[in-house]
Amino acid sequence: MSESGTPPKSEPTPGERWVGFLRGYGPANRVDGMFAESTAGHAAAHGTEPLLFIHPTTATLDQALDPLTGRLTNVVLTGTAGDGKTTLCNDLWARFGGGAERQTGRHRGNYLPLEVETPTGRRTIHFIFEFSAWCPQTLPWPDDKLDLLNRFAHSMTEADPAEIFIIAANDGKLVQAWDGLPEGSPAASFGAMLEDLLATDRQSAPGLNLLFLNLSRMPTTAVLEQALRCLLDRVEWRCLEDEADDPAFGPASPFFRNFRLLSDPSIRARLLAIAELLDANGLHIPIREVLLLLVNGLLGWSGAQDGLATVEELRQLAREDRAHEATLYGNLFGANLTERRREHSAVFRHLGGFRIGRETTNALDGLLIFGAADPTLQAEHERFLASDPYYGSNAKFDEMRIAYLEAEDERVEQAQAFLAALVNERRRLFFRLPESSGRLDPWKLSVFHAAGTYRAQVLHRLRAGQPVDPGVLKRLVCGFNRIWTGMLVAEMDKLYLSTGLDLSTARVSDIFLYEAAIQRSIHGDEVGVALGEDRIPVLRVSLGGPQHSTTFKLHLTRYEFLMRVAQGALPGSFSKECNEDVLAFKSQVLSQYYALVGDRPAPIAILSLSAEGTLHSRQLSVTL
Repeated sequence: MSESGTPPKSEPTPGERWVGFLRGYGPANRVDGMFAESTAGHAAAHGTEPLLFIHPTTATLDQALDPLTGRLTNVVLTGTAGDGKTTLCNDLWARFGGGAERQTGRHRGNYLPLEVETPTGRRTIHFIFEFSAWCPQTLPWPDDKLDLLNRFAHSMTEADPAEIFIIAANDGKLVQAWDGLPEGSPAASFGAMLEDLLATDRQSAPGLNLLFLNLSRMPTTAVLEQALRCLLDRVEWRCLEDEADDPAFGPASPFFRNFRLLSDPSIRARLLAIAELLDANGLHIPIREVLLLLVNGLLGWSGAQDGLATVEELRQLAREDRAHEATLYGNLFGANLTERRREHSAVFRHLGGFRIGRETTNALDGLLIFGAADPTLQAEHERFLASDPYYGSNAKFDEMRIAYLEAEDERVEQAQAFLAALVNERRRLFFRLPESSGRLDPWKLSVFHAAGTYRAQVLHRLRAGQPVDPGVLKRLVCGFNRIWTGMLVAEMDKLYLSTGLDLSTARVSDIFLYEAAIQRSIHGDEVGVALGEDRIPVLRVSLGGPQHSTTFKLHLTRYEFLMRVAQGALPGSFSKECNEDVLAFKSQVLSQYYALVGDRPAPIAILSLSAEGTLHSRQLSVTL
């Protein structure tokens, strides 16, 4: 006992330090622009190392910057907050012989020069670690900073410059700051070039000594793979064995169970599948928020003050058999957070767009609600739900399920509580079901019912150098034909181009102009799907050869839209934006058609639909 009569405070165990360390990466501790420095100090306070892994752009930077051979290139690292710009700069600083003050957070300055010896002589590398903070907040630019940017402009035009610049900048601030440079300054003349590189996703410009890396174009899949490996391979997880007698780290703890689930290859594969679809939808999650997602999955609990369970709260949940309140399945979608806090994080906004658990089918809900008692469903219920070693038995959910079935009014409080719990059970089922296109397709628990076929028959086939499944291509063309003609066309192997009587303005019309075959024809027509430069599929329509072709980016959302239209949905019912995109693409194809035919007079023909859904053209006697 101390002199005050209170027992002395014991040192935290390794497990307690590990939980405290992980909490620093969670949504309650969204750190500011000094994230890299803050995490270093946070890790040191808990006696461990930060969560670090090889950045996906490291190999590219290694090729551009090699002082041993004298190969040095100006580098601009841009992107959104949390993409790792500062960390990369710090790593390069250390690699070129800079002191440890950047990694430890002892030097928080935004600019440092560094002298480097190379085989071709001494060079100066100027590091601007945080361009947004380094820029003046008000105009005009100070002479010293303007001089530095002018020297950067000069360095970009030199084949072997004596000065090299490494600049980390948020994309919006980069363009905004350059717009504020005084007219006539050497640096100002490069503003349009930098903006063009940002807009076109290019990494260089002809004749310039510059590597421009937009980290927001990093595939989320690659980041998530690295983050999972980094987190799950940490030696600190020994606490689950060494401190198993502590309820916080024993088998009844949600921390223990969530770690085991996240270590399951099938769970990781489904999580990576979501990331792959985010990439295909053109959505990006920064490294910082990927780590936030994983930590929230492990420690999330809605009953905690900040949404993340403390060690003592983990003990409470384990002792009271309430681990079901803090499952990985729900935490990965921010179920432990308020709607406002979910909206504050890009990762939960993007994952929320899938509406996983908010969408369902009768077959899937039937399995969840009636599967345990229905003899026709018991085998599937046992395989996909009851066999879950960590959250398979949930007495509280069973009580709510029975109360819901017996309730006469779905608006009563108990019924609403069950419906809320059902959302998380659907999410559990989403991770437990194998890939399937049948009755128990896990993607039917999301808004993207066609996500499974998009991955298997489009993304994976194209990336393996194989053509898209012909059946998929026919359904895509069916969707286009239905939208462009306004008719319930069946699946066909031709894309029909139609217009209005004025031959230009009507986007939904039945005046026949042209038909393009899916397979390449003797006339050079072709409709197909290929990978675009950004690895996102595009549908390409060529009329009379590749010189008259145009492409339509086939994001997951557009793919889902066209598939639903092909299945009979009205175009505007799923996405008005996608409907407008498809009609705008028709205008682009029309332009290529008119460029192909030139001034040649064309006979007027009317499209008609047979009872089988086949389109036919009937030529009128009047010609233009």
